[in-house]
Amino acid sequence: MNRFALIGASYKTAGVERLGQIALPKAEIAARLPRLAADIGAQELAYIGTCNRVEFVLAGETPLAVQACRDKLGQLLGAKPLADTETRRIFRAWTDEGAVEHLFLVASGLDSAQAGEREIYAQVRGAWTTARAAGTCGPQLDYIFGEALRAAQDVHQQAARPGNADSLANFAVARALEHRAGKPNCIALVGVSPMTRHCARAFAAQNIPMVIVNRTLELAQEFAADVKARAMALDMFRKDPTGCDVIITAVGGAEPVLDITLLKRLAATGTDPLLIDLGVPPNVDPEGAEAVGLHRVGMDEVIADAAAGRTAKLGQLASARVPIDEHLERLRSEYAIREAAPMLQRLTQKYQNAAVESLRRLPRADGTAYNEEQLRQWAEGFARRMAHAPIKGLRTLAAASGPAAVEAYLEGVEDALADIDDSKEKRP
Repeated sequence: MNRFALIGASYKTAGVERLGQIALPKAEIAARLPRLAADIGAQELAYIGTCNRVEFVLAGETPLAVQACRDKLGQLLGAKPLADTETRRIFRAWTDEGAVEHLFLVASGLDSAQAGEREIYAQVRGAWTTARAAGTCGPQLDYIFGEALRAAQDVHQQAARPGNADSLANFAVARALEHRAGKPNCIALVGVSPMTRHCARAFAAQNIPMVIVNRTLELAQEFAADVKARAMALDMFRKDPTGCDVIITAVGGAEPVLDITLLKRLAATGTDPLLIDLGVPPNVDPEGAEAVGLHRVGMDEVIADAAAGRTAKLGQLASARVPIDEHLERLRSEYAIREAAPMLQRLTQKYQNAAVESLRRLPRADGTAYNEEQLRQWAEGFARRMAHAPIKGLRTLAAASGPAAVEAYLEGVEDALADIDDSKEKRP
């Protein structure tokens, strides 16, 4: 698995604010991936961006220079290039099996701020889809993303208990309900995303009035019908944001949706709405909210809420780690066999060449030459029969000891065949 690498930053290494600065705006990802792949020297590249992480998954036909790739990403992300020292502090790098394992943990939610959350599964699947649409996902990333999602499904089944289905959105819901207690107005959910969907379903279960706000009104209307809420286009909400006790935002974009102009309108209503900002980068202008006296809860506070119980949560999910290890063990064997396949083909070809040469040297009773096509066909069949048993054994060897062991064996075979050829040529 030495053709995979993963370079990522999270809230733990970069902090939420810095993470927002280096994240790719959702609308730009597909367009930027081909150029990023070319600039960092990756033949295949996918990008996973969530509220608490930025991950680049790389693959190539040959082992990747992961440190050089990481430094190059630091120069290309954000408003200005990062120094190499800061890049290496913010971004972690995994290679080979470590990269695959990290992707499995991410997809299953076991590396999330809220351990075991399920929204990341859809985000990883979406990252795979985007990379395929951008033309930066080839057979290697197809293979590894498919395995990661299957591993995540097994983890979710292993941990399929109500207490293990938490999400960071649950902490946003708790904050919203605490603030709204005894107040009559609705809750506004800005953006139709996994996070806002989770929040909306929790509020719907308590019959809390909601308005679903989105740039595309049709999408807002479709989801609003599912949770018995009103729908509103973002442009209309920006003109009249009144009547909300809580506003929860989770929108992909580089610029704040609730800018200083809108925040001033909200402050003027006198309702003192709570602003819960689940966007990375922020959907609510942090400095603007402070300037007008509105309380903004950002992702850093939501993550802090989750972190308080993360250790205990990981303990509850310890058994869910087992499917990850099982998938890695199987993948290790399968990938070793895939890597060894060209070498095994080379062995079959060696057998075929040896069979052809041996038959050519065998004199025919009538003194005529062998038909080359018949000779080739016979040699191919003979080589397959002769190579069947050793190839089966070599597949087992590859799975147990890796492709390097197969390569060492074949070098010995080739040396032996070369010695035989040399001795024949020296005969009088």
